[in-house]
Amino acid sequence: MSFRKYMAKKKSLEWQNCSEEQLELKIARFVDEHCTPGSLILLEGEMGAGKSSFARAVIRRLSKSSRSQGSPTFPLVQEYIADQEFPIYHIDLYRLRSEDELDHSGISDQLDSKDALVLVEWASLFPGFFESYIRSGTPRKVIQVQIKGHGDCRTYRMEKY
Repeated sequence: MSFRKYMAKKKSLEWQNCSEEQLELKIARFVDEHCTPGSLILLEGEMGAGKSSFARAVIRRLSKSSRSQGSPTFPLVQEYIADQEFPIYHIDLYRLRSEDELDHSGISDQLDSKDALVLVEWASLFPGFFESYIRSGTPRKVIQVQIKGHGDCRTYRMEKY
């Protein structure tokens, strides 16, 4: 899914990772530079590509006292509190099957929370919803993270809009 039609790309960053230690360092740098209250991080990739692992690393970096509970596939949303006392919402849309389900899921409360960092897995299942959200003039900083590959070596591409 690409949001280029709706927002001008401001910055792109790409790296390949083949070790857990290297990944933690790169995610730490990414978090320190881009993950602030008001950011919306859209995590894209095939099943098993590492979306949940990326989200857990972001949560660990921002909230030393919180333990990530994994992917929120069944509860849909998990909430954490950053050490700087802002909410972090980890949303997984995988089990939703239609935009109607998405509209009635209640995630608009989290998306509209301007003082929160929001991480969304599987936004690509609902391109119309997120394109409309972005077109509506959201004041959020939107970052799309595309993860490709499996196993130890993966490619991470971030596009900031």
